[in-house]
Amino acid sequence: MKKVLLTTTALVFTAGYAAAEAHSGASITISGEAVAGVKYIEGLPEETNQYLELDFGIAGKTVTDGGLEVGASFDLDLNTNGEFAPDDEEVYISGGGITLTLGDVGAADDAVIPNLADIGFDGIGVDDTAEAFFDITTQNIQVKAEFGAITVAATGNMAEDGLTEASEDFGIAAAYDAGTFTVGAGFTSVEGVTEDLETFILGGSVTAAGADINLFFHNASSDDLIGLAGEDSVSGYGASVSYPMGALTLVGTVGATDLDDDDADFGIGASYDLGGGVSFAGGIGQVDDPFSDDDGITVADFGIKMKF
Repeated sequence: MKKVLLTTTALVFTAGYAAAEAHSGASITISGEAVAGVKYIEGLPEETNQYLELDFGIAGKTVTDGGLEVGASFDLDLNTNGEFAPDDEEVYISGGGITLTLGDVGAADDAVIPNLADIGFDGIGVDDTAEAFFDITTQNIQVKAEFGAITVAATGNMAEDGLTEASEDFGIAAAYDAGTFTVGAGFTSVEGVTEDLETFILGGSVTAAGADINLFFHNASSDDLIGLAGEDSVSGYGASVSYPMGALTLVGTVGATDLDDDDADFGIGASYDLGGGVSFAGGIGQVDDPFSDDDGITVADFGIKMKF
C-alpha cells in the first residue's frame, strides 16, 4: 500500500511539473518550516514539555497572456498534539499592483501594519495581551494595492456555501514604508453578540543605531466587552526591540493593556543563525491574565528552527 501511495504521489507531482513547463511563466514550489524544542509554563502539572510543529506549503502560479498573475497555495500543518490538516488555503489574481485574494486571508490590519515581535523558537506569548484584538476577524476576501511606498488593504466576509449568512466582519488598513521606518493605521469591525467590536490600530517600525524597533497601539470598543472586562473599551500597547550582532540576534518585548488587573507582559530572547535556514532560539518572560487579579507566570522555551 505504501508503494502504491508513493507512486501515486510521484505521478501527481510529475504531472504538476510537466503542466508547469507547458505554460510559460507557470511554476509550482514546495517550501517548509519546522520547529522543535522544549517549553516551560509555570503552574502546569508538567511544567516542562516537548513541542514540535511542521508546516509545509505548496504554491503554484501562472501568468495569463494579458500579464495577470494567478496563483493558489495551501499549508500542511502537523504539531505535537497530532493535529494534521490543510490550512491557509488561498487563491489570488494580481496585476497592476492590485491583488485580489480569496480564502484564509486574515485581516487587513495584519496584512500591512507592523506589530510586536514574539520571543523564543515558537513564541512564549509576551505579545498576545497587547495585541488581544489584532487580527481576530474571520474574513475570506482581501484586496491589497501597492502604490510605491504606500500599501492599502481591505478585507471582508462572504458566505462560502450560499446556505449560511456571512458575518459582517470587515477591515481596512494602510501603511507607508519609507525604508528606514514604516507607519500604519487601520480599523476593523467584528460582528459581536449584541454589538460589533470595533478596533482602531496604530503600528510603526524604525531602524535606529542598528536596532529594529516596533511600536504598537490599539483600542477596542463594544458593549459586549463589559461582561468580560468590566468596561466597554480596552486599549493594548507595547514595544519590541531586535538587535542583530552578526549571527546572533537579541530581542526584547513588553506589552500591556489599560485594564486594572493587568500586569505588563515582558521577555527577552536570542536566536543564533547557523546558516542554511537553521537557527537556535530561546527566550524567557512573564505573562499575565489581563482579566484576573493574579500574579504573572514565568514562561520560557528553547529549540531549533528550520526553513527549507
